[in-house]
Amino acid sequence: MAFKKGLYPFTLGTTSYIIPDNVLPNIKILAPYVEDIELVLFESPELSNMPSSDNISEMIDIKSQYAIGYTIHLPTDKKAGSGNVRDRIKFCDDAKKVIELTYPLNPRAWILHLEGVTKNTNKDGLARWTERCFEILKNLDAFIEDTSLIAIENLGYPWVWHRNLAEQFNMSLCCDVGHLWLNGHENWIDDVKQMLSKTIVVHLHGVCSFKDHVGLQKGDRRLLKLFLNELILKKYKGVITLEIFNGNDFFGSMEVLKEEWELLH
Repeated sequence: MAFKKGLYPFTLGTTSYIIPDNVLPNIKILAPYVEDIELVLFESPELSNMPSSDNISEMIDIKSQYAIGYTIHLPTDKKAGSGNVRDRIKFCDDAKKVIELTYPLNPRAWILHLEGVTKNTNKDGLARWTERCFEILKNLDAFIEDTSLIAIENLGYPWVWHRNLAEQFNMSLCCDVGHLWLNGHENWIDDVKQMLSKTIVVHLHGVCSFKDHVGLQKGDRRLLKLFLNELILKKYKGVITLEIFNGNDFFGSMEVLKEEWELLH
């Protein structure tokens, strides 16, 4: 099946990990197919995929040549809402480094995880986590000029736990619909309806056998139809990232998305 850009009212993208190679080779292969690429960057003493200044310059050239854009996933190896103060300091340092490095790409968003809490956390634990996250966001707010480009992603806890935090710092949302499906919340579509007005990036991926980030062809098409219909009703025009990590899942997801979208029109 041939894939053309501009088929949707939203901006379609995927991750920089579709082929087993570094970030730049992935960008070169994916640029003809998608309109946005999510850069998942990390750095540790053992392994790093942080781009050099030359890499960034080449990414800018590819952006111009293929009319693509970038979203940047901030580091997740240290939890932003961790109870360990050293982890929080390390997270802030790493996040600022990634923001500064990728700023010349003029990203559509920087994706932020506020980890360090679960859906079973009690009231006192939630209050402490909220305080820690407030300090993290305050730190980032002082560093970045336009905080609306930071999109807080829903994880395994109720997304409303970070809604007020996002509003306090004029930050946006990243609606990961796959995470909503994975957690088996019956009223997931209500969450989507509430989130979309503040959402600038959607993460879309299949869920199968309690595993997420698989191709849409492996997931429940009924759920996908409901979600796509909500996008139409809300006239969503932001980024949708197929957050998957291999070629079979990427091309399979592209086919399924095209088929289901055409059935709704």
